[in-house]
Amino acid sequence: MNFKPWKVASMMLILGLALCLPAQTETSPRPNAPALGSGIDRADLDPGVRPADDFFDYATGGWRKRNPIPGDQARWGTFNVLDDQNTHLLHEILREAQGSDAGTLERKLGDFYASGMDEAAREKRGLTPIQKDLETLEAIQDRKALQAAIARMHREGLNAYFNLFASQDDKDSTRMIGVLWQGGLGLPERDYYLRDDEDSRKLREAYLAHVTRMFTLLGDSPQEAARQAQAVMALETRLARASLPAAELREAEKVYHLMDAEAYQALTPDFSWAGYFEGLGIPALGELNVAIPGFMEAVNRELASTPLEDHKSYLRWMVVRGFGSHLTPEMERENFHFFSTVLRGVKEMKPRWKRVVETVNAGMGMALGQLYVRRAFPPEAKARVQEMVTNLKAAVAATIPTLEWMSPATQKAALEKLALFQAKIGYPDRWQDYSSLEIRPGDYVGNLRRVRVYEVHRDLAKIGKPVDRDEWHMTPQMVNAYYNPSMNEIVFPAGILQPPFFDMKAEDAVNYGAIGMVIGHEITHGFDDQGCKYDGHGNLRDWWTPEDLANFKTLAEGVEKQFAAYEVAGLKLNGKLVLGEAIADLGGLNLSWKAYHHSQQGHEPQVLDGFTPAQRFFLGYARVWAINMRPEMEKLQVNTDPHPHARWRVNGPLSNSPEFFEAFGVSQGDPMARPAEQRNRIW
Repeated sequence: MNFKPWKVASMMLILGLALCLPAQTETSPRPNAPALGSGIDRADLDPGVRPADDFFDYATGGWRKRNPIPGDQARWGTFNVLDDQNTHLLHEILREAQGSDAGTLERKLGDFYASGMDEAAREKRGLTPIQKDLETLEAIQDRKALQAAIARMHREGLNAYFNLFASQDDKDSTRMIGVLWQGGLGLPERDYYLRDDEDSRKLREAYLAHVTRMFTLLGDSPQEAARQAQAVMALETRLARASLPAAELREAEKVYHLMDAEAYQALTPDFSWAGYFEGLGIPALGELNVAIPGFMEAVNRELASTPLEDHKSYLRWMVVRGFGSHLTPEMERENFHFFSTVLRGVKEMKPRWKRVVETVNAGMGMALGQLYVRRAFPPEAKARVQEMVTNLKAAVAATIPTLEWMSPATQKAALEKLALFQAKIGYPDRWQDYSSLEIRPGDYVGNLRRVRVYEVHRDLAKIGKPVDRDEWHMTPQMVNAYYNPSMNEIVFPAGILQPPFFDMKAEDAVNYGAIGMVIGHEITHGFDDQGCKYDGHGNLRDWWTPEDLANFKTLAEGVEKQFAAYEVAGLKLNGKLVLGEAIADLGGLNLSWKAYHHSQQGHEPQVLDGFTPAQRFFLGYARVWAINMRPEMEKLQVNTDPHPHARWRVNGPLSNSPEFFEAFGVSQGDPMARPAEQRNRIW
C-alpha cells in the first residue's frame, strides 16, 4: 500500500470490578431483540487440555484438528477461513460483472477478471508484454539512461532501489508530503541477506538459484543467467546492509528527516531528481522526508560506481519479478516455487480463478469493495459495532485517570487525544473514482500495468495537497483493522466484521471478547510505544512528561522481556519488533473486558452452553486466533512480522490476567499464570 509502512498499526478484571463510566454511554436491552446464542462451538475446544495449562490449545485445539492446512496455503486460521469466504463472494461478483453494461465500473472489473482467466491468450503472448521493457533496459548506455529507466519503473509500481510515496507530514498532519523509503530487495527483509546461520545461507542459495532460473526463462544461457543472478544478489546485499532493521523502522523519530530540494540533492549528488520527477510525470518537489538518509546515500554510491551491466541485470530482475507470475506458466510455477514453497512451505498452487481474483482485488480493491458491502454488511451490523466502539472509548476514558504511572498532566492530554479519536466502520463514505482507468478485454498484463500506473499517479498526486480525512488505507473486504496515528483514527473494514470476529447472532460476551478486543487493541495503539509520540491531531511531538515516558518504558520493558522469551519453530520472538502489538493485545483485552461489563448493566449473568459470561468472553477472544501454520511460515513471521504468533497472542496476555484466572480456576504455579511479580499490565 502507498502509505507509511511504519505508522499504520494493524491487527491484529474480576467479575465484580466496578468502573465509573460516563452515564451517556450506558446501553439498555435492545427492544424486541431475538434470543442470542452463546456463539461458542464446543467442537472447537480440546477437552483433553486443562485451560490452566495451555489456553490456546484448550480453546482452539478442536478447531485446529478439524482444519488442517490446505495444500495451497501457508497457514490456515480464522482469518484465512474468513478471507477465503470473502474470496468466493468476490469471485461471484466478478463473474456476474462480466455481463454488465460497457463503461460501467462493474464491466471494468469483469473485463479485468476475464482477461486473467484467458489462458490461451497468455500462452500466445508469452514474454511479449515485457519485451519493450527488456529492450529499453538493454539499450542503456549511460547513467542518465539508467536513471530514466528507474523513473519509468517507479511510475509502473516497480520500486527498484527505493520507494517514493505520499504520506502525511509527521509534524504537520494537515498536509501531504513525499517520502523516500528504503526498498529494492527481493527477499522479505534485510536480515535475510545478512544472517550467517545455516538456514539463512540455504535460503540465499535457493534465492540465487531462483533468480538464475527466471533469467533462463527470459532466454539467457545458463552461464549468462548465473552471472546476472550473482550481480543481482551482490547489489541487493549491499542495499540490505544500508537498510534499517525492521524493529527500528517502527521508531518514528528515526525515519523523519524533512529536507528541502537543495539538501536531498546534496545527499545524493549523482542522482538527478529533476530528471526523476520528470520521468514520473510529477512537478519537482520542494521538500521530501528522506526517511533513511544513510540508505539513500548508499543508493547514490551504487548508481555512481556499480557497473552499468550489473544495474541492467538488477532492473531486468525487477521487471521479471514484477510481472513474471502473470506471464508464462513456467515463470508462474517458478515464482510460486520460491516465494510460496521455499519461503512459506506451501505445497500447491491455488486454482487459477483464485489467483486472478486476488490480482484484481489487489489492483481494484476499492471498486470491488463497493459491490462487496452491498451483500456482506447490513446497516444494523454497523450500528451494533458503533455501539461497541462507544463503550470501548468510554472504558478508556474511565481507565486513564486511574493509571498510577501517568501524571495528571499527561492523563489530561491523553483524554484530549481520546476525545479526538475517529472511528471508521465498514466502508468509506466516498468511493474512489476509477473513471480514468482503462481496462482492455483480453490484455491481462497490460491491465495490470495500467492499474499500477493509475495507483502510483493517484498516490503521488496527493503530495502538496491537504489531507483527505475520508480516505481509507484498507479495502472494505479486507480481514483486518488498523490505527493510523497521523489521522488519530481506528478503522474496521466490513471484511473483519463477520463471524467469528463479530456475529450478529451471538451474545455480547463472545463479541466483546473477539471484535471488542480488536477495537480495544486499535485504540491502545494510540498510546503504545509509538502511538504515544503523536498527539490528538496526528502530529509527532512530545506530549508525555519525561517521568511518564520513563514509567511507560519501564512497563514496556516487562512486556518486551515476556515476549522475547517465547519461541516459535525454534526461534525466539524479537521482543522489540512485537512490542507495539503485544502492548495493544494486553490493553485491548483488558479494556474490552471493562467495556463488556459496563454494557451489561441491569443484565443477570447467564450460563449458556455450560459457560459463564466471563468464560465465554475469554473463549471468544482465543477462538479468533485459531490457526495452523507451516514451519516455514512460522519462521517467516518471526523474522518479519510485528505481530506475535497466535499462540502467544492468546497465552501471553492471558497469563497476566487475574480476571482470566478467576474465570477458569487458574492457580499460582499453573503454566497459564505468570508469577505475580512478573505480570505485565499497562492498561
